[in-house]
Amino acid sequence: MSTIKVKSAYKDGQIKLEDLDVVCNKLCKKNNSVLFKLEKYLNKKLLSNPELTEIRDTILTVSGELSRLKDNLVTDGDSNEGLQ
Repeated sequence: MSTIKVKSAYKDGQIKLEDLDVVCNKLCKKNNSVLFKLEKYLNKKLLSNPELTEIRDTILTVSGELSRLKDNLVTDGDSNEGLQ
């Protein structure tokens, strides 16, 4: 599979190309830090309430999908036999 790059804008205005897996890893870390910050802000565990548990599960699902994105990507020219 060819290397996929993503344009990333930085606070100083620079735009850099980064590997997809690097970008996904950064997004997973940011996503997971939201869980910590939310628990700290609410001063309670997200598993203590059904609605908060649903928010937690959604955030963790997104993190999981991001971490698997590179492996699940199909680009033009890739064999997609067996995909449904």
